[in-house]
Amino acid sequence: MSRMKKLAAGAAIGSTVAAITTLLITPYSGRELKQRVSSRKDRVNASQQELSTKIKAVSQQVQMTAREGNTIVKNIASDLSTTLGQFKEEIVPHKESIQHHLKEIQNSLSNLEEHVQTTKNPNEKIDKKEG
Repeated sequence: MSRMKKLAAGAAIGSTVAAITTLLITPYSGRELKQRVSSRKDRVNASQQELSTKIKAVSQQVQMTAREGNTIVKNIASDLSTTLGQFKEEIVPHKESIQHHLKEIQNSLSNLEEHVQTTKNPNEKIDKKEG
């Protein structure tokens, strides 16, 4: 016998022995046992159907949420890009103005420094030598 035939024969014999043993040791009559098994089977089927329905609903909700989330992220990215572009456009004139004022301040400081150097008090030079 091949391995598969031995396995199938073992499974069949085991199932038969288990069924006979169950029938012999069960505290219920055949009719009552059938009713109990049928009732439990119906409850299991109902639970399985309910679970299947809930899983489908959750799956659909997850897909819808993912689509909405994707759309929201794309919209936010687009809005942010637009806002950043506008900010850059608005800041350019101010940046140029600030750079111009900084150059003016640097020139004024240079002129002031030259003026201070050329108009130093001669007594100050003497005081420094004595001190």
